[in-house]
Amino acid sequence: MSRSACRLSSAELLLTALLALLFGVCVGLCVVTWLALDSTAAAGDGDASGSEFTGRLVISNGSVFTEELLDRNSAQFKALAYDTEQKIDDAYSRTSLKEQFRSSKVNEFREGSVVVLFDLVFRGALDLQTVQEQLVDGLTQADGADDGLLIDLDSVRISDKPTTTQRASTAEAVTAVRCPDGQTACADGSACFSQSDLCDGAQDCADGTDEDQAVCATVCDGQFILLGPTGSFHSKNFPEAYDSPTACRWIIRVTEGLAIKIVFHTFHTEHSIDVLELYEGTGPTKTLTHSLSGTSPGDTWLLSHEATVEFNADYSNSLQGFNASYTAENFSDLSNEEKINCSFEENFCLWRQEFYDDGDWLRAQGAVLPPDTGPSFDHTTGNQSGTYIVIPRTPGSWEKRFRIYSLPLTPTKESMCLQFWYHMFGEEVWRLTVTAQEGSSGTVLFQKEGNYGDSWNYAQATLNIAAEAVVVFEAQKRAGFRNDIALDDISIESGSCGVAPPEPTPVPPPTTPPPIPEDCGGPFDLYDSNSTFSSPNYPNGYGHRASCTWTLHAKEGQNIQLHFQDFALEMAYDVLEIRDGVTPYSELLGVLTGDRSFPDLFSTSSQMTVMLFTDVSGNDRGFLANFSTGFNLGQPDPCPSGQFQCGTGACVSSSGVCDGAEDCADGSDEADCVHIIKDDVTAAERLRLQVQNHLYTVCAQDWSSQLSHFFCRYLGYRSGEAGFSSAVDADAPFTTVSVNANGSLDLKPSDTCLSEKIVSLHCDNQPCGARKVPLKRETEVETGGKQEGRVVGGQDAQKGAWPWIVSLRWLGGHVCGATLIDREWLITAAHCVHGKNVHLSNWAAVLGLHSQFGSDNSHRQVHAVDQVIMHKRYNRRTKESDFALMHLQTPANFTDYIQPICLPDPGAPAEEGRKCFIAGWGLQAEDGAVADVLQEAVVPILSNRQCQEWLPEYSFSERMLCAGFADGGVDTCQGDSGGPLMCEEAGGWVLVGVTSFGVGCARPQRPGAYARVSQFVQWTAEKRRLYSDWRGL
Repeated sequence: MSRSACRLSSAELLLTALLALLFGVCVGLCVVTWLALDSTAAAGDGDASGSEFTGRLVISNGSVFTEELLDRNSAQFKALAYDTEQKIDDAYSRTSLKEQFRSSKVNEFREGSVVVLFDLVFRGALDLQTVQEQLVDGLTQADGADDGLLIDLDSVRISDKPTTTQRASTAEAVTAVRCPDGQTACADGSACFSQSDLCDGAQDCADGTDEDQAVCATVCDGQFILLGPTGSFHSKNFPEAYDSPTACRWIIRVTEGLAIKIVFHTFHTEHSIDVLELYEGTGPTKTLTHSLSGTSPGDTWLLSHEATVEFNADYSNSLQGFNASYTAENFSDLSNEEKINCSFEENFCLWRQEFYDDGDWLRAQGAVLPPDTGPSFDHTTGNQSGTYIVIPRTPGSWEKRFRIYSLPLTPTKESMCLQFWYHMFGEEVWRLTVTAQEGSSGTVLFQKEGNYGDSWNYAQATLNIAAEAVVVFEAQKRAGFRNDIALDDISIESGSCGVAPPEPTPVPPPTTPPPIPEDCGGPFDLYDSNSTFSSPNYPNGYGHRASCTWTLHAKEGQNIQLHFQDFALEMAYDVLEIRDGVTPYSELLGVLTGDRSFPDLFSTSSQMTVMLFTDVSGNDRGFLANFSTGFNLGQPDPCPSGQFQCGTGACVSSSGVCDGAEDCADGSDEADCVHIIKDDVTAAERLRLQVQNHLYTVCAQDWSSQLSHFFCRYLGYRSGEAGFSSAVDADAPFTTVSVNANGSLDLKPSDTCLSEKIVSLHCDNQPCGARKVPLKRETEVETGGKQEGRVVGGQDAQKGAWPWIVSLRWLGGHVCGATLIDREWLITAAHCVHGKNVHLSNWAAVLGLHSQFGSDNSHRQVHAVDQVIMHKRYNRRTKESDFALMHLQTPANFTDYIQPICLPDPGAPAEEGRKCFIAGWGLQAEDGAVADVLQEAVVPILSNRQCQEWLPEYSFSERMLCAGFADGGVDTCQGDSGGPLMCEEAGGWVLVGVTSFGVGCARPQRPGAYARVSQFVQWTAEKRRLYSDWRGL
């Protein structure tokens, strides 16, 4: 049976259509709702990301730019990035943006002091002007924080961070290049460039990112690229003194085919230290042609249409600097006469120095030192007002040469006559040669050797130039210091030279004088005031292996003034030592060396000792001195009543003493205002502050850990902790101490202490003595076993094992060890710096070093030294108080491989038999080679009685200790001096001794001797207190 189809009624059809319509509306509403929610979520995400900016600032002090900062994976990059980010974070935490600030991230360091590029992230929307102003404000408030970094506030620049638009992937889409470490991507992402190529005048990025004016503008005068036929540039702050340190670079471009002439209107920089370098060309192919320092070099030519000018100043003296202008010149229009003729009265004319020689010719007037060499007057004027050129005085016995050369001479068919005057005077003068250089071949025009007396001699030579040629004057010298060669009035004229001048008569060599006795024929006792005395044979050298003594005497109650009329000893190797008195323990007044002038020295007693020590080679003029006697010589007149005498001798009001403001130029009115006084009964260390003439006990009310650290740093320590004791009536008067918003201290004196608790302050150098790198093995110090070999070659230390050990380098070579005790100070031996305490620019302290000759420098920091403080009781003969401090120009950045060691408690004994570590890069054997990798060893500490028995040549005092085995085999040696003897205590590794002296190396019953550090802890704190910048919270 079948069922027939049922047709829908009209009502049913209407209902079906209505349902379909409603379904469509619902689907549309869902889509719209979903889109709206998605948009809201996207907007919400945008709010969460907030505002992002990029920034740039310059660290002007506290860090120096090194190649390691180009490597994002290096310890130096990570350490400085961390410190800088902390600095920025702290700055914003002090501002109204502290709630909106989220993070900072350092991306890159660049040269120019240290340029920092970083990113900033904030919550919510902000404008860049507010972000920049608040960062400057926060950094200003944080000025003086103990982080070691000083930011140039004028250098702070904030920019909007470029946003990236997401595009569909197409064949034409540009993919940003991935740059290797040490390189930076161009802004358009098309290429990478090395940091050494940044701002070098040669464009490496198609978009010019690497030569961007905004990035490359110098801190000196805000310029970078100098275009056009004329222009000018100057040092920072000119005409005021430039900043230290300073690094500036300019690029000069003129029309191709022209040369650049630079005129110095003013020039005054620290000689050989703060240097202006002029290069022909730009980029990696540029050529150094002039290295200028000291006084004005006059007009200078660069024979290229592009030039690079760089000025670099160190951390020490800042002088007026320079102001220069340049013009574009067509040197091809110059005649041969204009290229050659020069009297040197105003400058070097167009003569150029050969930079890679052993020194530059100098312009001089009148006689030069030492006597018996060089001209007495100029040839042009015939008197001492005129100027000539002369080769410099240089140390060393190797052969040296000094050249000047002309601009290329234009070929000519006719002959030309070169004429000049030369001066060769001194028993050690060697050779003067004149050549005409055509390409790689040269023709000798003139050559003379020997001593021709104190007279100017005329010379001439005929030139026949068929091709472009250069005239070269070359002076050569060997050992000695009486070997000056000078030139004047060089000229050229058309035509062959006439009849040759007569040959000058050479001076016969002197007869050899008898040898000088090692004691100079002394010792000498001098009693007559205004007497003059000198080194033996002055000014003709003082002999070798000298050990000479002059004792100066005044009447009872008088003191002595010593003045040097002339002083020239072989730098660092020959020294003059002056002591205040005649005993071996008399305090050092000075250790002098080199060729320079020194201020007068004054004794505090009626006797003064002057000692000359010379080595086995080298020599110089010696010294000429005179002394006078009298009452209170060198002492300032006493200040009137009610006034305080500064360390400089100036007088200021007594009301300004210890008032928080420095009235004395040397700060001495604020230098002794904090005292820790130990209670005789309870032994509590009460903190007392001096304000003007009153001493206040500090009440515990409002005290903070920040104040504990501040006052301990003032006293010469790194940190401190406060305890609280009950106040008693004898403690009155009291004061509370709090910190104002600007970081200054607020003292409120009172007769009572409301909290009834006073501050008991304990200062130390924590945290310290902690290894940060886990060692792969334990050493034998715990088992008591004796290690094989010596510290000088027996066992390699692991990287990071001794993060406080320092390699001290003098003129680039390792000479001694030292130990880091905080960010700024090293401890070493006095004999390491004796004679090397004058020319501080020759020092470098290398931190984080493992291998002296290895290529892995990832953990290394190199710091200059700006101060050396020898203990005044140091005696090079008795080895007493062989202890010294060295101050780093820039604070060290602590890393896993660079950490400070702890110092012992003052007077703490060194336990006999205790096994402790020595370490260093000294000799591998007594007559062996130096170590490459840091060596370590264990030695037992001996009693002073045993030390005296095994080292009877010396008198062992309480300031010495010794360590070693009876049968030898383990010891320190030459090159380890100044390094640490370290023992492990509960609180970390402690510096117990400073490597001082010994007899041979690792010999039986000849232990190594060390300065006992516990005897110098208070002296160290005092020197750190006086010479550190503790100001600011």
